[in-house]
Amino acid sequence: MRLPRHLPGRARSRAAIVPAVVVALGLAACTSGGDGAPDERSPTTSPPPVTSAESYVFTDAAGIEARLTLRGEGAELTVRNDSGGVLPKPGLFVLDARDGVRTTWRVLDAAPVPDGERASFEVERSLVPEARHIGLVVLLLGGEDFGAFVPPQPGDGA
Repeated sequence: MRLPRHLPGRARSRAAIVPAVVVALGLAACTSGGDGAPDERSPTTSPPPVTSAESYVFTDAAGIEARLTLRGEGAELTVRNDSGGVLPKPGLFVLDARDGVRTTWRVLDAAPVPDGERASFEVERSLVPEARHIGLVVLLLGGEDFGAFVPPQPGDGA
């Protein structure tokens, strides 16, 4: 837009602002909810995580729950499947809290878990021997990363 040369400098800059304000107001009107009313729907959120005082817990909206309980030099992984299908063999990896190194923990005799069933597996812990060195535990199903476990929450009775 070309401004007339006869306007002084200040008036010319004000004249340039007016069209910009009009455009901004027009854009704001175009991006509102259409009828001018705010969108009153609540966003979809995940359910709160399930926790335990003695176990690492993984849950998801698909109906999978896994609990990893440390026992002496090893651990036990329990998987409950209410997903509607067979779950592939479970596996685990751990990130070491000290240096972030990824370590696979071997699930002994891992087997698929049928729908509606619960299965328990012994786990061989390696390279992250102490619980205080566990930074993150991740559930694998069929070698695919399904997500992280929530660590034990002291004093929790869930």
